[in-house]
Amino acid sequence: MSIETILSQSVAETIKTLYRAEFSTEKIQLQKTRKEFEGDFTLVVFPFLSLSKKKPEDTAQEIGEFLKAN
Repeated sequence: MSIETILSQSVAETIKTLYRAEFSTEKIQLQKTRKEFEGDFTLVVFPFLSLSKKKPEDTAQEIGEFLKAN
């Protein structure tokens, strides 16, 4: 199983827990992180904004913190 698949599954579970919404792993977008930023993958959070009802930065922070804690 690839790291992208594992991350997508983890994000889908996070969305389900945080926002009580089902989100297909196929719709989760992971991109290679640009060189000027730290990390290997970037999660595109715009599809989750209607669920979180927060700014992109806040949504990303919340998802990231949940993933690290769990």
